[in-house]
Amino acid sequence: MLRTELIRPLPELLQQHANTFADKIAFVDARRGVTYAELAERTRRLAGHLAALRLQPGDRAAILLGNRVEAVESYLAITRAAAIGVPVNPRLTRSEVAYLLDDSGARVVITDPSHVDMVRDRPNLQVIVVGDGEPVPGALSFATLAATEPVVPARDDLGLDDPAWMLYTSGTTGRPKGVLSTQRNCLWSVAACYVPIPGLSSDDRVVWPLPLFHSLAHIVCVLGVTAVGATARILDGFSADEVLAAIRADSATFLAGVPTMYHYLVQAAREKAFTAPDLRMCLVGGAITTAALRRSFEEAFGAPLLDAYGSTETCGSITINWPTGARVDGSCGLPVPGLGVRL
Repeated sequence: MLRTELIRPLPELLQQHANTFADKIAFVDARRGVTYAELAERTRRLAGHLAALRLQPGDRAAILLGNRVEAVESYLAITRAAAIGVPVNPRLTRSEVAYLLDDSGARVVITDPSHVDMVRDRPNLQVIVVGDGEPVPGALSFATLAATEPVVPARDDLGLDDPAWMLYTSGTTGRPKGVLSTQRNCLWSVAACYVPIPGLSSDDRVVWPLPLFHSLAHIVCVLGVTAVGATARILDGFSADEVLAAIRADSATFLAGVPTMYHYLVQAAREKAFTAPDLRMCLVGGAITTAALRRSFEEAFGAPLLDAYGSTETCGSITINWPTGARVDGSCGLPVPGLGVRL
């Protein structure tokens, strides 16, 4: 059941899809979309420019962005530069952002114009700004870097077991703590859980309203979609009407959310007599759904809600409900094959 062919360095997976699905949309948001061929080229160029900035293997590069295509491109480009990507919640305060940048030791930060003032005056930090606005003094343009050939090639030599990302915990019992993970850690979760159980595949059209800095989005949306060659529509936050519109426009097959989102989707669908004939799978994170919510959602949408439990430290789900067979109300499912749970 473990899909071992997916546990490969990301540049290999990207190049494979660039060859096989060249003109297929990989990721799209309200601003722009990117095909697999473009994703491979843009992240190659960005990685080369990062190397030209003397970002060394093992150096940290922060991603201070909301939900947008450039956030995904940043994840992948930093990996191709053999550096360590550090996603940062864009809703944090200035002092909270400063702590994460200091703690991670980030040498580069990729951000948007609304967050530039938080980071522009920090010493020894190269700022790269996304968007088409006015140039920011002292900062580099993400769009220019992605569109121009670098003088240094992308390294593309990060080993499967080398540190690739540092995601921060929520800091429930103190300061957030950085959790290092590797390509093997994260792609194992894709290959052992999200592909064989909910069946994520190249045929899927994913609607993703959850924040990209979070570990679930990191594993399923950024890496899972990239690994299998699916298409994902990234929404910038949750609105029931926007999610329903995206499901309808894309004939979406795969949705992710938290229980509160699904509750509002049921309400909105009932009011609009909404149907989603192509929707086949809905992943739940953050909390367990109640039996009543599961029944009402599945009646309204005709697709199963699959509860899963995981953490930043485990690089994906530890347990998950299966789409077939018995499900126990209030349960977060069975251990992912290959994992054991001890209480």
